[in-house]
Amino acid sequence: MLKALSSNIFRKTWAIAILSFAIAGTIFAADAVQGLKDRGKKYYWGMDGEQNYSKALQLYLQAAEAGDAEAQYISGGMYLKGLGVNKDFKMAFKFLHEAAKNGKSSAESEQVLAQAFLLGSVVPKNYEKAIQWYNLAAANGNKEAQNELGFMYFVGNGVEQDAEKGGAFFLEAAYNGLPVAQYNVGIMYSTGRGLKVTDVEKSYAWFNLAAANGHQQAKAARDYLESIMGKTELAAAQSYSEELMRTVTP
Repeated sequence: MLKALSSNIFRKTWAIAILSFAIAGTIFAADAVQGLKDRGKKYYWGMDGEQNYSKALQLYLQAAEAGDAEAQYISGGMYLKGLGVNKDFKMAFKFLHEAAKNGKSSAESEQVLAQAFLLGSVVPKNYEKAIQWYNLAAANGNKEAQNELGFMYFVGNGVEQDAEKGGAFFLEAAYNGLPVAQYNVGIMYSTGRGLKVTDVEKSYAWFNLAAANGHQQAKAARDYLESIMGKTELAAAQSYSEELMRTVTP
């Protein structure tokens, strides 16, 4: 009996020792990864007087390969922007996708993933996945994603056509300051499609705003409407343009 009890105690003690060793190893590994990121951060921002994107990337890549989501996200961003390395969309997608699957993403990175799936760039074209990532990016305030969803629903590209739903996305992107979306809203008010109402004053106002933000087609559309509008109508439209400027995100 004593022998059996002693054997059980030995096995439990050995198991606890093995578990403690495994936990210690995990903590050590986590500390090592954090150390790589800390050193990478110093080179990235030049905290110790030397800003070196190339050295920063090499450190972040080591942490990324160890499975760290933040390091994967940063590495993807550096490949996307060409920081410390030549721009490489394939590598950018790889790391941004891994980071997103591991719970680290942003509206910008979600839009990048969506665009890759939409265009079939570095990954096979997949509308379902494109919509998934565009929806996440749009919900997180990415105006390019909002505008792209507007277009997809407006024309039925990869989704069931729904002009009103597309119009809602165009409006969201327009109020978030995207010139092409502002132009699209101007077209909707001009044609009534997506809004079920035409309003030449609002059409002019949105074209006017988009043109002020550098959209050339919007400038041509604004100038055309100006040539056919009466003075009172034009004054109201220009007044509404000023209202929009106060409410639209710069």
